[in-house]
Amino acid sequence: MTAVFFYFFFLLNSADSCLKINYAEPPACACKSLALDSLNMQNEIGSVDFYQNVSAHSVKAPIISIDDCSGTVYCEGDYSLVVFDTDKVTMFDKYSADGFCDSYTQTWKMGKDGSGSFTTFKSLRGLCVDYSPPKNCMSCPLDVLQPPSPEIHSTHQSSKELEPINGCRRLYLECSRVKLSNSTVTCHAIKIIDNNSITQIEETATSELATTILTCSDDGTYYYEDKKNITSVHCSYPKCIVQW
Repeated sequence: MTAVFFYFFFLLNSADSCLKINYAEPPACACKSLALDSLNMQNEIGSVDFYQNVSAHSVKAPIISIDDCSGTVYCEGDYSLVVFDTDKVTMFDKYSADGFCDSYTQTWKMGKDGSGSFTTFKSLRGLCVDYSPPKNCMSCPLDVLQPPSPEIHSTHQSSKELEPINGCRRLYLECSRVKLSNSTVTCHAIKIIDNNSITQIEETATSELATTILTCSDDGTYYYEDKKNITSVHCSYPKCIVQW
């Protein structure tokens, strides 16, 4: 009986030793990624056919966030994300590319904005491209201020182009009365009038000075606040009396 006991004890020990499994540590995540911009994109993707497409637009580097084996690539603003692999180009449009690095193959598995459908990338080279329609807001003319009527004396008007904002032209307009040593000009508040809507568009208006700033829109005409399609303006000097 004792021999039988030791025999079963031996079998149990042998079985336990067979059930022991040693798990190997997975490889470290070392998938390749690179943020492309105007400085490095020619060197990195200049030989790719699609380079001609992206180089015709405004570009900037995307934001690449990597945490251990997880990765996210996205663009800010109106820029669209384009990802260049060694053998393909993938458009993510204005969505982010989200996924993970497969440490066993050292390739990226990326999907569009957490869609759950993954595409494999050997190399994750992202570029932000502005595909917005080209702006027409630098085409507004500079000569929108009409000259004064000949019967209006002792006045001055001028226009000056200002520094563009958001790539759009701005035009400063000024209408004033001139002080002469041998005369006095008395006026009500000077006005700047939009000839299309016949409405006032001045920012400041006194009896001596009126000013305004027009901004060019994408349709090639100026606007001021909510007044649009401004193509011609004039200075108005209501009830100005010149005493010599």
